[in-house]
Amino acid sequence: MENDKPRNKIITALTWVLRAALILVCAGLLYTFIYTMSLGQVNHGNIIGCIYFGGVILLIGIYPFIRKKKPLRIAVLICGGLAALTAVFFAVISAFILSEMNHGEDSALAVSADGTPQTVIVLGCMVLDGEPSPMLGIRLQKAEEYLKAHPSAVCIVTGGKGSNEEISEAECMFRVLTRNGIAADRIYKEDRSVDTTQNLRFSTEIIETEGLPKDVVVVSECYHIYRGVRQAKLNGLNACGIYPDPAPVLITMPSYWVREIFALSRDFFFA
Repeated sequence: MENDKPRNKIITALTWVLRAALILVCAGLLYTFIYTMSLGQVNHGNIIGCIYFGGVILLIGIYPFIRKKKPLRIAVLICGGLAALTAVFFAVISAFILSEMNHGEDSALAVSADGTPQTVIVLGCMVLDGEPSPMLGIRLQKAEEYLKAHPSAVCIVTGGKGSNEEISEAECMFRVLTRNGIAADRIYKEDRSVDTTQNLRFSTEIIETEGLPKDVVVVSECYHIYRGVRQAKLNGLNACGIYPDPAPVLITMPSYWVREIFALSRDFFFA
């Protein structure tokens, strides 16, 4: 028994180190959700993220103090199990997102390799005081780069006017792209949509009405590409996706990633 004491001390120390590490990771992620909300971007992704990571921190923090009280210990273990199952579910949905992120750019290059015209579809995002939000701004930079590299491609900019926006997202994108040298006759505005599903549905209508190429390149954030490409394919388009470097908006990425997981779950199970 005496020989077991050093081992027990090591296990106890490692357990506390693991708990501290998990708390630090969760606290860092919790900060990103709070920070994003402080920018006025309050959505269910932020709220759920705060509840989830705040709850995990609480469970880890209180467990050592209540583990000898059986009813409380069981309750905490049940909550911990549910949190673990949620993490597994998030990981599975994230795998779909990552799959498109990993090969989307290569697919786009393959589509354009023979010089066949494509239709670039830029998915909508928030407009602030008539100008692109940071996230929309980097989407537009990516679209602009692609359009300048592929002069035969045309573009559909998507997104209606929200209650807190001065102009439609499509109009904002049209102004930015033309200001940066993309010819106006290469750009079509889809300014009725309010979500990703409508972005692609109404864009498909424009493609069919105007006789535009059905080989499409969807432009959005990395976390959003899978859903955008999926919706394009559901509308009968030959689609792939490209996305900008997420570094400029990395701190807000967790909140949008969580929101995207729930949006994809809705599409999978209820659409």
